[in-house]
Order: sequence, then C-alpha cells, then structure tokens
Amino acid sequence: MKARSIKSTFARHFASILTCSLLATLAAWGLLVLLFNYLFNQGVLLPANHYEAQIPAISEFARTNGESIMNGQGQAELKRLIPFEGLSYRVMAISGEPLYGNLTLKEEHSQQDLVSRLNKTESGVDQIIQNIPVLSDRGELLGALLVGYSLKVSAADPSFNPFVPLGMLVFFLTPFLFITIFTYLYGRRFSRRIGGPLQQLLQGAERIKARDLQFAMDGDSSVIEVNQLAHAFEDMRRELARSIEREWQLEQERSTMLAALAHDLRTPLTIIQGHAENLERMIGEEHEEKRNRYVQVIKRNTSRAANLLQDMNAITEMEQVSFRLNPVALDIGEFMDEKKAEYEALCSHKNISFRTEFQDERTAKKLPIVFDPGRIIQVLDNLVGNSIRHTPESGSILWRVEIADTQITMEVADNGTGFAEQNPEQAFKPFYQGSGRSARLKGHSGLGLYIAKLLVGHHGGTITAGNRVNGGAVIRFSLPLGGVQPSGEQQKDIS
Repeated sequence: MKARSIKSTFARHFASILTCSLLATLAAWGLLVLLFNYLFNQGVLLPANHYEAQIPAISEFARTNGESIMNGQGQAELKRLIPFEGLSYRVMAISGEPLYGNLTLKEEHSQQDLVSRLNKTESGVDQIIQNIPVLSDRGELLGALLVGYSLKVSAADPSFNPFVPLGMLVFFLTPFLFITIFTYLYGRRFSRRIGGPLQQLLQGAERIKARDLQFAMDGDSSVIEVNQLAHAFEDMRRELARSIEREWQLEQERSTMLAALAHDLRTPLTIIQGHAENLERMIGEEHEEKRNRYVQVIKRNTSRAANLLQDMNAITEMEQVSFRLNPVALDIGEFMDEKKAEYEALCSHKNISFRTEFQDERTAKKLPIVFDPGRIIQVLDNLVGNSIRHTPESGSILWRVEIADTQITMEVADNGTGFAEQNPEQAFKPFYQGSGRSARLKGHSGLGLYIAKLLVGHHGGTITAGNRVNGGAVIRFSLPLGGVQPSGEQQKDIS
C-alpha cells in the first residue's frame, strides 16, 4: 500500500465518509419513499392533506342542510361526515354564540367577527380552522360551521399516530446516522494503519527503559509521518546500542589497562621492597658495593613505576572530553633544528646515526603550519625513544618531514627489528607487547604509541605503523594544515 501523509490520508478519509454517507442516505431515502408510498396506497398512512380534502364535501353539506345543522337535527349526520380522529368542528349561531361541537375556541365571537371570518381560513399554532357559512334553503345566513384540521401525515389507526413522527425523525436524521457510522468505520481503519507502528514505538520505549536494545523497528505503515517517526526511533535505538557497545568496550579496555597497570607496578614495587629489606640487613663497609648496586636497582624501578603512573595520568587527561590543545603557527625549520640536536644527543649513547629529511611540495597558497608543539614533541619523543630502544648499536634512525598543500606528514624510521605481527597497527593498543621488539623492556610501559595515537587524533590527523622493505620499523603520522580539524571518526576512536 502506498504511503501517504497524515493530511492526505485525513482528506481522503473525510471525502470517503461524505461520499459513502451521501450514497447511503440517498439509498435509504429511496427505500423510505417506496415504503411510504406503499403504506399510503394500502391506507395505513394518510397524507398530510387527507382531512383538508374533505372540506369541500363538508361545505356542500352545510350549504344544503343549513337548517337541520342549526337546530341540531343534522348533528348525527355531521358527526358521521366529520371523523372525530382527524377533524373537529363547532356550530356557531349568527350571533356568535357556540351551539355544539368539539372544536375548542380560544376567544369569544361576536356577530361581526363571525361574519367577517366566513369563507376564510385561519392558521393557528397546531391546526387550521376553516369558517364555512351555514345557509337556509332560501339562501339566508343562519350561522357558521368552524372545522379544524392539521396538515400532517397521520396513521389511519389513531393508535399508531405516535410512531409517525418517529418515522419522520428517522427520515431526517438518516444523513447524520450514516455520517456517524462511516466516521466510526473509517476511524477504525485509520487507527489500524497507525496503531501497529505506534504500539511498536510504545513497546520499544518500554524495552529501552528496561535496557533491552536487542530489537528492531520495521516502520511498516501507510502513513508517511508514522514511518518517519519509526525510522527515527530505529536510528536512535541503533545509535544508542552502538554508544553502549562503545562504552562497554571502553570499559573493558580500562579494566584491561588497570589490570596491566597493577601487574606492571607489582614487579618494580616487589623489587624495591626486596632490595630495601636487604639494605636493612646489611651492616658494615664490606657490603658497600652491594648496597650501591641495590640502590641503583631501587632507583631504576622507582623511575619505572613513576613513568608508568605518569603515562596513565596522561592517558586519563587525553581521554577526557574537556581535553584541549594549544595550537600555534610555527616555523617548521626551526622546530626541526631544535629537536634534531636533542635526538642526536640521545642516539650518541648507542652510537646510532640520526638523520633528518625535509621536503616542501606545496604548489598552491601556502597555509600556515599550525599544531600544538608541546603535544607533537611528546609524540615524536615516544616514536624516537621506541626507535632508540629497538635499534642496535651503529644503526640509523631517519626523521622525515614532508609538507603538501593540505597536510604535513612526519615519519620516524629505523633499521631495527621491526614489528613481528602481521598487523602492525596492534602496536597502538595500550600495553602493547611486541614479541619481535624485545617485549616489555625495563622502563618501557607499552603506552607510548597509544598516547601518540590519542594526540594525533586530537589534532585531526592519522597515524600508521609498518615495516620497512630492508628491515626495521616505520611510523608515519599526518596533520592537517591551517589548524586543528578533528574528524568525527577520529574523535570516536579517541572516546
């Protein structure tokens, strides 16, 4: 069935109600007219002018039998001629005095009033009065015969007269009766069209209230607005289910991170506690060398625990909705020269060669290079630090920067052991343990690449990891030029 708007559906139903009511009324009226004609023909019903049609015969009787009417001898004949059920009469003397009859007069008549009303018809509230003159055989005026009747359909049997107005009432109320009937029928039809989807919406709301999102709304209705409402409700349910799923996954990740944090903290704290107890038992100068060794172990593990807690605090800060960057426009050349000197100093301890490459391929209007330098330095420190840990002595590390028309790309590559996993993107998970890169080295929490991913995502950029063809690892991230423009997908990943 083709879907229509509520306005169109209502207009069609209204037109259908009027059309069906009109046709049904005409059919009912036709049947009633046929029924009335049959009853008139059978003499069961009397037409409205039935008693009016008897006035000429009564007038002729009054003209030819005037004297007998006035002296009362023709009273019996007059009663026979005038049926008591539909007609009433009153014989009046020429003086205006009422002589006999059953017609009730509302006022007294004088001779002048009586004469002025002869051969006239008076219309009252409930009946019509015909003033018929009563003449003698010589044509002299003897008095008047007042005959009262009503112009209305009546039953031949007076006992059925109360039902005649009821039948007429039904005749005139037929249109309203059919309008009521067809309004009810079309109302039920319209209710069925929207009742099913609306009931689904109510049930869906109850299920959501009960935290049950495992259902679907089909939105199958012939009313456009109801379909739109059902589809919007289904979109809301799906998005709510995805949001809850994301929250559940995030909660699982947090639980995993906390468990890993507790495990990582337990090792250095146990070492610290054991060495501290050993130090308490050492007395005398002969243990000086051992004491110094224990102190160094305590310092290293204390630093490891502190670094782990510092990384966890940084992640907690970055995952907050209120986290904000401080982007500024800067000179990329000065930025690279400053960091290059620091990284060369760090690499010199392992005799590692550190090189930089810079390439500006912008052809259009050069947009400013804008990012939060402190946060990008944090990303680069994590990437270069990882490369230093996993690059052998006399190895090399390359920091490459390339600027295009819309983005800046930075790449840190080494010739170390690389990523052993088939999917290097696993390295961006919290507490990443790479079997091919000396898993869980001392002082290394496994959160550096995860923090880098969060910071790049907050800048609206992307970060990827992979292996070089000639061996070693390469991590590349890109940032948009002209300012921080986080995408919806990246923000979703961060959350």
